[in-house]
Amino acid sequence: MFTLRRVTQIALLGTTLSLTATAAHAGYFPAELEGNLVAVCKAIKSDSRLKLNRAVKATGLNMRVLHEGLVCNGQDMLTFAATHNASETAQHIARRINASPSVLTAKR
Repeated sequence: MFTLRRVTQIALLGTTLSLTATAAHAGYFPAELEGNLVAVCKAIKSDSRLKLNRAVKATGLNMRVLHEGLVCNGQDMLTFAATHNASETAQHIARRINASPSVLTAKR
């Protein structure tokens, strides 16, 4: 059971990477998966932990898997949150993926 779930997560991660790599191949993947991933990016930008948790749950993946593969406007989840001044969601993501505090420092 655990290995089946892990294989499914890895397959969805590969799909996520493919979706974010090029828009030309977006037609080959289920529209609801793409919509769920876009919803995660929008939830990060909204700075609402509740919206973020709901969006992550809708994808069927955990936060760590999403952080490893999801790209929002060419940035990883933490950088995207920091770019849009979404400190609440950035701190929440950092806690969920066990990131060090130095990850959240602003870059110039």
